[in-house]
Amino acid sequence: MEQDKLPVQYTVEEYLTLEENSEIRHEFYQGEIFAMSGVSLPHNRIIGNGYRALGDRLNPAQCEVFLDGAQLKVDATCFLYPDLTISCHPDDLAADRILAHPSVVFEVLSPSSADYDRTSKLRLYQQLPSLRHYALVRQDYCWVECLTRQPELAGTENEWTLQVYDKLTDELHLSALSIRVPLTELYARVKLEQPPQIRLR
Repeated sequence: MEQDKLPVQYTVEEYLTLEENSEIRHEFYQGEIFAMSGVSLPHNRIIGNGYRALGDRLNPAQCEVFLDGAQLKVDATCFLYPDLTISCHPDDLAADRILAHPSVVFEVLSPSSADYDRTSKLRLYQQLPSLRHYALVRQDYCWVECLTRQPELAGTENEWTLQVYDKLTDELHLSALSIRVPLTELYARVKLEQPPQIRLR
């Protein structure tokens, strides 16, 4: 019986060279690369809306918002492409290619990636000491989950609180940056469905 083929392993240098010459983007984790799939128009609209809404509220001399083509280095074995990244770190603001010190990361949830974004990807992002907020945005109905790190309390560097926003009248509060983003701006031109109802027995 033929044995299953092992996944091809790449060095970081090989991966970065591949990305420079590839027409599609790949994420990298512990020697393996994973091609990024295309996104829906609602997904694309939310990214564009978020980019504009965040950019309008940030001081460009201090922070910058980057679109989904910006590569983020988690550590020497992991490179990801968040949907939106905000960084206020001088090294990132001067970088030509790779970010490493994000303050905020956004992921727009799709059916194929939602579980991954909420579990494995969350654990990867939480390794970044600079990260203060991780926002997950549904594209089918109004629902934003925002995880916030609580570094100001002694001994709680890894403690996170969760805030859920489920009304278009809500404002996403990114306390680390002292800004609020109305969900009406985030979901502009996005056709939303009704959220699933909770069924009580």
